[in-house]
Amino acid sequence: MKQGRNILVWITLFFTSSPFCLSALAQSFQTDFDDFKEKNWELWGDFSIWNAEKGYLRGRIQVPFIETEMLQFKGLPGTYLNIDIPVDRDIIQKQIKRPGYENFTITLKDLGARAGRFGIALGQLLHPPDAFLLSYVFFTDSVQAVNFNGPSFPDWHVPRHPATRWETWELGSLELRFNSGHFQWFADGEKRADFEDPGFSPIEILGFVVVGYGLHVGHMWVDSFKISGPGLSVSPQAKLATTWGTLKQHQ
Repeated sequence: MKQGRNILVWITLFFTSSPFCLSALAQSFQTDFDDFKEKNWELWGDFSIWNAEKGYLRGRIQVPFIETEMLQFKGLPGTYLNIDIPVDRDIIQKQIKRPGYENFTITLKDLGARAGRFGIALGQLLHPPDAFLLSYVFFTDSVQAVNFNGPSFPDWHVPRHPATRWETWELGSLELRFNSGHFQWFADGEKRADFEDPGFSPIEILGFVVVGYGLHVGHMWVDSFKISGPGLSVSPQAKLATTWGTLKQHQ
């Protein structure tokens, strides 16, 4: 009888104090790609196709030239601003997240590419003297600075990433840590880059990036995607799931 009362008290305390517990824990969003929720993603391009298959997000791209496309992540609630971006003499309308992401960690599991390249972009809209949508793209083999509406970073913003490449087209894990312009990149547990770009914060664009080369059919895949951080905006349902999952790990 006493044990039953203790269990009841524990349950009552858990539910009455859950808002405190939720605020104390880092908030997170995770998908293992059991399905592909299109509302959480938006494609920047016309040549890549994405779908969920056997717990993986899989992409395919075939183009008559070299082409870079992005599958933007929009799974977290928040304020999004519509912007017009000039691309190949056309104007496309996309969205950036305001306020952006200041402090977070992204973890990808089991990712790679064949006959193409695959990675994740952390981007920002920089205004003076024109609007530039700039991104650091962390591929499986290197990190590159990409201007999605131009050939390169503008002269007034010099990229800070290391110019090093590895022969790693597949990775068991890729982790990115970002904190107010400080980037850390880990591949299979090895730190590959640690650099600062003080003017590059907050991050307003997140997304998977694929590069297709000519008529070769490029294939890309990733097993899971997780973003976590103290300042993320997560729905109450997602918060409760995160807290319950944390508690279960310690049972």
